[in-house]
Amino acid sequence: MRQWLILIFVSLILLVQGCEKTSGTDSGVIEKARKNFISGFYVESEKGFERYLEDNPQGKDRLEAWNYLVKIYSEVRQDSEKGASLLEAMYLEFGHRSDLAPGLKRKLAEMYIRNGQYKLAVEALEKSLEFPDQQPKQIDTTRALLAKTFCSLRNYDLAIYTYNDLAENTSDPDVKAKALYEMANTLTLIHAWERAESELKKLIVMKDAPQNIHAEAAFMLADIYEQKHEYKKAVELLKEIVNTYPNPQAAQYKLNYLEKLELSGGKEIVEPVERNIKVKDTGKDDNDNDGDDESDGAI
Repeated sequence: MRQWLILIFVSLILLVQGCEKTSGTDSGVIEKARKNFISGFYVESEKGFERYLEDNPQGKDRLEAWNYLVKIYSEVRQDSEKGASLLEAMYLEFGHRSDLAPGLKRKLAEMYIRNGQYKLAVEALEKSLEFPDQQPKQIDTTRALLAKTFCSLRNYDLAIYTYNDLAENTSDPDVKAKALYEMANTLTLIHAWERAESELKKLIVMKDAPQNIHAEAAFMLADIYEQKHEYKKAVELLKEIVNTYPNPQAAQYKLNYLEKLELSGGKEIVEPVERNIKVKDTGKDDNDNDGDDESDGAI
């Protein structure tokens, strides 16, 4: 279905390439389509942008028209499959421009992810990384999304490799901290506890790591120490982040529990169960039973 739609869009472009039309009303068509979109008249807006693309094969506002059509289908109509088809058609037209191509491939990958088409998303993201002269922030964003997509495919080895590549090559400390955390989290999924511990330690000693990521890393490392029965190390970590962890109550509860484990030498802690036994009110005194027995006997 998607490829069929692409062929239609490409055919339309090719058919109108040789047509010569006056451009006197071009600005009026695009302006009216914009106003209709802002006003919420999406059907009229869609028709206007499609008309502009058909009538203006060399129009200066073609990129804008394509982008509006993608918004209408992917955001307004929630039709991400059609949105992906439109983005593919956009790439056929603008893929030769190095300033636009990486971003188009990244947007296309995001649309594929929405559709659950993770393999196609990986292909688009890897292609996006091939374009030279990209801003470091763009490359970081693409690598992070690629690693996350590998996780969605349960290809954890490639996800770990990509997170590691991101952590080693980014110049942004926030991105590095996030990559180390996600890499450690992915390592726990394959039970690679020792390497996960190593990556978390790298993150915790980072001086410029964001406070929330530092706290989440310490909490995860405390979990690993608990599994290794190293309760003292876990307690020390939790004491440092009990007020900075995104969920302070959870950190405090975990800290209290591990402190008890440390004191008990690792013995299982059995919390006392409160019993609240209610005596049914019969409307009689305690001595009434004796009286009843005696009367029953008399009978």
